[in-house]
Amino acid sequence: MKHYYTLFLLLFFVSVNYAQQAQTLIVDKAWVNEAEEWSDFKFSGQIVFNTSTTNEEGSLRIGNYDFLYDFAEGKAKFANKATYSTAEFSHPRKVSVTTDKQGVVNSTYEGTLIFQGDRDYYSVIAVVTLLEKGGTMLGVKMHLKDNAQKEYAFSIKPTS
Repeated sequence: MKHYYTLFLLLFFVSVNYAQQAQTLIVDKAWVNEAEEWSDFKFSGQIVFNTSTTNEEGSLRIGNYDFLYDFAEGKAKFANKATYSTAEFSHPRKVSVTTDKQGVVNSTYEGTLIFQGDRDYYSVIAVVTLLEKGGTMLGVKMHLKDNAQKEYAFSIKPTS
């Protein structure tokens, strides 16, 4: 019986450690800010953010063709249009961290959003703000560094 107890504890700690390493977050609502006016952003399919503690702090993997095509302003001319389906926000550099009155921590990063397929590659510099409270991710805001006039905001929920 003692061995079963030890095995149970080992499996519990391994599963908790694994759960902390990767998190999949689904967008609940999306907004776009153009000309200083926020409006609902309609998208087809789910926008998915994946975080991992094994990557650099602030790194994200983003999935949704419609959003990523709109975000990159359709500038990339890919041989395979499916390359717009996912992008990696990598090499983030923390720009600022603020905490609002409700205790929500806003961590802003500047980094490279990379689209990469078999023979396709395109990258842009993006600014991403992660909103979290008590270790739980609440939202994401992002815009292109050279186009702060168009900003996207998302409320997110973890997958259960």
